[in-house]
Amino acid sequence: MSLASKTYFRFAQEAEQSMEKEADPRRKKEYRKVAAQNYFYSAMEAIESVLQKAGIDSYLINSHNERLQLVKKNNTLFKDPVNLILKMEIMIHYDYRRKVAYKGENGNKFIVVKELARLCQDEIN
Repeated sequence: MSLASKTYFRFAQEAEQSMEKEADPRRKKEYRKVAAQNYFYSAMEAIESVLQKAGIDSYLINSHNERLQLVKKNNTLFKDPVNLILKMEIMIHYDYRRKVAYKGENGNKFIVVKELARLCQDEIN
């Protein structure tokens, strides 16, 4: 179990709830940034937790692309590697994390970040 991953996920859910209640578009956008960043962090922590249980040192990972390559190489460690890899590729190659977590963009980008986090939570539960 990854306490950090679960905590980030809970913070993301709380920020998303605040976002949904918020009427001011600027504040809503700020909450979306917080939720997306925490969803993303929860996903990365969960992935690293799975890799660490298999003896793969996550401290050697220097980029999200390197993490993706490790997931691909060790896909048998994951319950749903196909969806996990697909979501990670979208996040990395289309730069969804930056677009949502730093710019606050909405739509499918936020949904993909959230879906990746949910998939990763399933990996550690």
